[in-house]
Amino acid sequence: MNLSEFIWQFVRKQRWIFVIILLLSLSWTFEMLFWPFFLRKMVDILTRFDADRLSAWPTLKVLLLWGAAAWIFMEFAFRSRDFLQARAYPKQEADIRMTMFDHVQRHSPKYFNEHFSGSLANKIGDMVLTSSLLLRDILMLFIPCAFSCIMTIVIFSQMNAFLALIVGIWLVVHFTLCWLFTIKCAKYAYLHGESRSSLVGKIVDSLTNNFVVNLFFRFRFEKDYIAHYQGVEQRANRQAKLYSAKMFTALSSAFIVEIFTLTWFIMFYWTEGKISTGEVVQLFYTIWNLSMVVWFVADRAPEFFQSLGIAKQALSIMQDPQDLIDPPHAVDLSIKKGEIIFENVSFCYGEKKIFKNKSIRIDAGEKVGLVGYSGAGKSTFVNLILRFFSLEEGRILIDGQDIASVTLESLRNTIALIPQDPILFHRSLEDNIRYGRVDASQKEVIEAAKLAHCDEFIKKCSAGYNTLVGERGTKLSGGEKQRIAISRAMLLKAPILILDEATSALDSVTEKYIQDSLEKLMANRTTIVVAHRLSTLSKMDRILVFDQGKIIEQGTHLELLSKKGHYAHMWQMQAGGFLPDSP
Repeated sequence: MNLSEFIWQFVRKQRWIFVIILLLSLSWTFEMLFWPFFLRKMVDILTRFDADRLSAWPTLKVLLLWGAAAWIFMEFAFRSRDFLQARAYPKQEADIRMTMFDHVQRHSPKYFNEHFSGSLANKIGDMVLTSSLLLRDILMLFIPCAFSCIMTIVIFSQMNAFLALIVGIWLVVHFTLCWLFTIKCAKYAYLHGESRSSLVGKIVDSLTNNFVVNLFFRFRFEKDYIAHYQGVEQRANRQAKLYSAKMFTALSSAFIVEIFTLTWFIMFYWTEGKISTGEVVQLFYTIWNLSMVVWFVADRAPEFFQSLGIAKQALSIMQDPQDLIDPPHAVDLSIKKGEIIFENVSFCYGEKKIFKNKSIRIDAGEKVGLVGYSGAGKSTFVNLILRFFSLEEGRILIDGQDIASVTLESLRNTIALIPQDPILFHRSLEDNIRYGRVDASQKEVIEAAKLAHCDEFIKKCSAGYNTLVGERGTKLSGGEKQRIAISRAMLLKAPILILDEATSALDSVTEKYIQDSLEKLMANRTTIVVAHRLSTLSKMDRILVFDQGKIIEQGTHLELLSKKGHYAHMWQMQAGGFLPDSP
């Protein structure tokens, strides 16, 4: 999809409004040509009745009435256009923003790991702004300008064909120069847009991690780091504006030649009696108006192409294919038991081979623990069940249904994940808990909060459940954020539960309460628990031991200890109850 196709899909929703806006904008051409004609008629009348000026009034009165009517018509046209724009552009901008947001948010986590969120948001904002600017310039400036040029040549040709030829040659030279220079401007505008987007992304990244900057007192380092990207943006911006200055120099030279030539011939034809004084006034006023119009177009052209370049650069996020989409004829996942089966699953993360022909079965209602050193494949195992990534080979079945052929919405609504590092929205505590099930009542939210032992600290907050948690939950402690995440999962009541170090951020007293709640939550649910603290897995029905993408051992806690293998070795290596990152 190119830029014009993208914008057109929103314009056509209101195409008749935009057509009327264009027609009303053409009244600008009428105004530009009417007043020179009006002054010509007035000069001719005043000249003709110079000897008996009172006799001019009846003829002059009719002309003035026509002038007043024309002025009222043009004002009505312009104000009507303003009201139509007030209706059309906000809707178009809202539609574009929501379409782009919906497209971007549906990418997989991998996509967001490779792109700055600030840069993506900036591109959405750029497209909203520039698409309106481009459309306004086309409808209200470029098309009326082209119509004005054509009508001016027609009017000049009726009075003197040679003068029309001079104007025509000047217009050809003027717009040719505009075109040649703005091609370069467009190139540098695109580069400027890329560098600007990158710069904003870097700034957002630095501000988001301001705690680390403060911790290591790296203010000067961050300033120098950002300054490098600012320099790239500044050079691209300078190049675009440099070509704009060169263009105006060339256009100014062409205009000077044209106006002196045209003035000489107009005065020559007037002295020869081939045109009247009123026609001289009309010609000069018309060419002056036209020069203002085409000069304004030239002034807007670099900004137009800059906006065009920024819009094309912003469109790139709409051209990024979504790597996780529902296949055609996808059906909703229907879970009755909660059995999970890996059939010959192979998966690579970049160049790294994680799984190869992996097959494993987790029975319905079974409580399974996953252990292994960092990078062994535990998180990937969980992410594949959630379909955050696509498989290279094999299938993952839930109750006999291939998760690749079901809707993502139904899959995610049947699996509750409690992550190790929960991320909260900068919204109220109640909103963050209700995110687990957006249609839950306030009573259900509070019940889930009590089960997760959130209610105690929420009541102590100044605004209770309406307290804002700060960006990414910065106003809460790690344990408080973890309990909010647990309450979300409790509210969802999904048949499959995944705990990824769900209690690692809790103190020992709170963990005891949470473990009781989690045991209730895990009842009659298929549960997968990822843990570095091996003692939390002692009550699991089965433990899967991962090493370099392979399951090298499995069994209960006591069975694995009795084997004196890899798991037993990890058990002995625990320091303070936690498994080290590597052996």
